[in-house]
Amino acid sequence: MYGWLWRRLPGGPAARLAQLLVLLALVGLLLWYVVYPWASLHLSFA
Repeated sequence: MYGWLWRRLPGGPAARLAQLLVLLALVGLLLWYVVYPWASLHLSFA
């Protein structure tokens, strides 16, 4: 998956690395603020 993503990003290695870091940060923020709070309401941890 990461190889596929790396090949699809435009630019040189430095630009690709910056884009990849931004994408990873966005996915992390989406999980942290949207998915995890939603999931915690619907899952019961005894």
